[in-house]
Amino acid sequence: MKRQWIVGTTLFVLMSGYVWAEAVPPDEKTLKTQFNDDFAGIMRLDQISLKPVSSEGNQSTWSAEGDMSATEDLYVMAGMAADYRFMEKTWVKDQSVKFSAMVKAKGTPDSGWTTEFFSMQTAAKNMGYPLPKPDEKIKYLITTDSNFYAQLAKVEAGYGEMKDKIERSKEQEKELQKQYDDVGEKIKTFWGKDAKGEQRTRYNVQQEMLQKMYEADRQNDPLKFENNYYETVYSPALAACQAKPDCDAAPLRAERDAVVAEKKRYYVTQHQLMLEKIKTDMAELDEKVKPLSDKQTALNHERIKLAYASEDLQAEYDRWNNDITELRRRGVIK
Repeated sequence: MKRQWIVGTTLFVLMSGYVWAEAVPPDEKTLKTQFNDDFAGIMRLDQISLKPVSSEGNQSTWSAEGDMSATEDLYVMAGMAADYRFMEKTWVKDQSVKFSAMVKAKGTPDSGWTTEFFSMQTAAKNMGYPLPKPDEKIKYLITTDSNFYAQLAKVEAGYGEMKDKIERSKEQEKELQKQYDDVGEKIKTFWGKDAKGEQRTRYNVQQEMLQKMYEADRQNDPLKFENNYYETVYSPALAACQAKPDCDAAPLRAERDAVVAEKKRYYVTQHQLMLEKIKTDMAELDEKVKPLSDKQTALNHERIKLAYASEDLQAEYDRWNNDITELRRRGVIK
């Protein structure tokens, strides 16, 4: 199993006896190859010296000292602020570092070797990994670089500009809101007020027209007319006819049906004419107020779009400000 390059302390307890004469160390090539494999090619063994600790059969334990180096610059993350990762360089590529360790070896020069390094201690931090490639979202600042604070200043200047942009956006929002309200007042003026001095809306104006139509419908109610016709015209005429021995009521009924049918036709015609007039009048009013309504809608869309953008910027700025404040509080940066 490849070992992660984060080394802890391993307690080694010597249980076997010492057989110094039989202790044969693994060759340097084997040690370097297996060391490289153990650390997945990230670390390289440059030089090593071994001292025997114990040996039994084909197994031996050695105390090791020497030099090792990283095949790439290695880093650890010291903290983060918004989309920035603050990285500390722990190993410099190809720069030798002193180490001490214990080595377990199994094998012989003829059978080959299997080795294991443990209880590793280095003059540099026993941790680090290659810096991932930056992408559109994640960016890296190296705290150990000489130009770190110059780079940080540029980033903070960018967030300072973001804060200024947020303030300008808020002022623009206020101006757009004022324009929106001004147009709203003009729309109110267009629809006017009712008899009680209350502000009317489009709905109120249309309802007033409909109420007049409903009142005309009640006045022209064909059922009301039919009942009155029966009581005042048809019934008396029928009674007078029936008082005669040769009464023929057919003409009376025909006249009754014709009068009632005409009244119903008149009711329907008048109702439809009034309804169409309401539609026409409202369409004319809508057309007149349309420029104001369109302008108010456009202002509202622009205001909402700006507000959403400002909220996103504010959230991004707050995240950066909170994170960078915490990093300074913890002493990660000055």
